[in-house]
Amino acid sequence: MILRQLKELIKKEMLILLRDRQTILLLFIMPVALILFLSLAMEGVWADKLTGRKIQLVIENESNSPKANLLEEKIKFNKMIQYVVRPQGMDDDKIFADGKAHAVVTIPQGFDEGDNPVEIYFDPVIDAGYKIAARSLITSLTVEVVMGIENLDAVVAGLVVEKTKPNKEFPTPLQQNVPAYAIFAMFFIAIPMSIGFLKEKKDGTLQRLFTYPVNTNLLILGKIIPYYLINILQFVLMMLIGVYIMSHIISFSFNLGEHPWHMLPITLVVAAATTGFGVLVASLARTPEQSSTLAATGAILMGVFGGIMMPHVLMPLFMKKLAMISPMYWAHQAYLDIFLRDAVFGTILPKLIILTLFAGICFYIAGRRVKWI
Repeated sequence: MILRQLKELIKKEMLILLRDRQTILLLFIMPVALILFLSLAMEGVWADKLTGRKIQLVIENESNSPKANLLEEKIKFNKMIQYVVRPQGMDDDKIFADGKAHAVVTIPQGFDEGDNPVEIYFDPVIDAGYKIAARSLITSLTVEVVMGIENLDAVVAGLVVEKTKPNKEFPTPLQQNVPAYAIFAMFFIAIPMSIGFLKEKKDGTLQRLFTYPVNTNLLILGKIIPYYLINILQFVLMMLIGVYIMSHIISFSFNLGEHPWHMLPITLVVAAATTGFGVLVASLARTPEQSSTLAATGAILMGVFGGIMMPHVLMPLFMKKLAMISPMYWAHQAYLDIFLRDAVFGTILPKLIILTLFAGICFYIAGRRVKWI
């Protein structure tokens, strides 16, 4: 009897929600669009971080001595360098202003005799990391030529060995954006949830429901479960799109890690947190307009602080600490633990506890404030 009543309540709520086609489109089309366009837009930035960008160099060989010519050849054909021929009539400042090169390397006369060092003139706005990489590369190649070492990298490799697994800290565009904007869209469930509640309360539908011989808690549960299920469906669809569609559109694959099944408990808890946020918005707002504004503003602010709009790994230290106030941060980091760090369940458990507490607090405050009848 109870299950049948719950089923009918859920069915009623789903029919009401499905009538609002614009909201359904918002919940499902918005994250797809964000994942698609932002992944494409950020693909180059991720390529720079993950695989390294070739440094564009203009080389001026004023010496033309044997050692100078050898150094010029080593620089030109290095895999990190993209050799650029100086355009006709362009000085160094003009080259940088037009974005033709990142640096100009000059091998001066007297280089063979050790009278004059190699000169590097950098574009003033070049990224500090690439500036360091370029300087280190030119330095090592110059040492090879001057000291007659065939391959300095091979010599150093015998002394220093890198053991870090590739891409275990910095996410690919899909690893960052798919869970990020799926979570972001899940929090927008607060808009239809709160608007529907306020409309039913205003037109008296909610009060009439409580006159029926149905348990109050069952009625409340019947209103919450449909939105909870929609949130889970949202995330599943975004993951399928990321794995089977987006991975063929951009040049990065979507590695799910060694324990992808750990996404299940995370998604269940995140859906509870987003549903709790919706109930909280419904209890705080007095009109549908207030609820939509409060829900959208809250979701956007949590996204900004929580490493959704900007990857957490790229944030300054102050923002990284501030991100911890956002439930989106804990949800997103839990997914990244699985994708990047092959986390066991014990690693993600503290994040799940925090999200559960957030959901519990939302439901508690809403329960104290809302007047169901």
